[in-house]
Amino acid sequence: MKRSAFTYSAIILLSLFISCDEQKEIFFEGPYHARFTETESEIMENYKDPFGPNLNDPISIPIHIAAPTPTNTTIVEYEVSGSAVENVDYILEDGDKKRILIPVGEHTGEIRYLPINNRELTGDKTIKFTITSVTNDLQAGFGETGINGRFHTVTIKDDDCLVDLRKFEGTWEFDQNNGEFVYDVKIDVDWTNNNLIIINGYTGLDSLLFAFANLDLCSGEFSIPEQLLAGVDQLGRTRSEGKGSFDSDVKLMTFSYSYDLAGPETIRTIRGTKKDDN
Repeated sequence: MKRSAFTYSAIILLSLFISCDEQKEIFFEGPYHARFTETESEIMENYKDPFGPNLNDPISIPIHIAAPTPTNTTIVEYEVSGSAVENVDYILEDGDKKRILIPVGEHTGEIRYLPINNRELTGDKTIKFTITSVTNDLQAGFGETGINGRFHTVTIKDDDCLVDLRKFEGTWEFDQNNGEFVYDVKIDVDWTNNNLIIINGYTGLDSLLFAFANLDLCSGEFSIPEQLLAGVDQLGRTRSEGKGSFDSDVKLMTFSYSYDLAGPETIRTIRGTKKDDN
């Protein structure tokens, strides 16, 4: 008996549905392990400079458990190597312990650290984290050698290339959102801190309101870290959205930012052009 084209199509569709159902029934069966969620990351050395008014949180490196929910606290121990030196190039939160406690019922933990800024052109440095042991019969990393997910490498980016900071000083015209609002600001260099500028009249609403930005002189980039918008009164926090940039002649800068007074979801994009010095 001949099968119709419809019959063959029905068989194919039924096979696909069965295949999809079979895929849904596939579960990870081990070996169960703890691993870094990502294998690498990078951060600017001035991320938390200056420490006082800079409200950036420590950087988190997540670790997760690939296993059923443990019934006991999971202890993940790790060691640190690389060209960066602890307490010279970075600070580890609870660094003396070199371990992470993942509570019962949880699958994730984190290592937290802060880079330390300096004024020397020492080049990029690395921190290599290696999981050395895990309790609850879990492996350190995945695979026969445990190489997958056992390591995480942080690159601390140097920001101390030779750029004359005095070029930033003076009056800049800020064009907000492509002509929506144009105003002048005055930029000063904070010589007491490393590669830091003060933007006076930051929002264009009050000449007394100011914010500071950390400069990456090597990449021609800068960021406005999480901070209180300072002036006559404290008017909430502000921060840049992503990285800003400036040209090699320090005549043009672009960045986006938000601040709580206007609603942190409202993003303002700025194109700054250098006017007369001072």
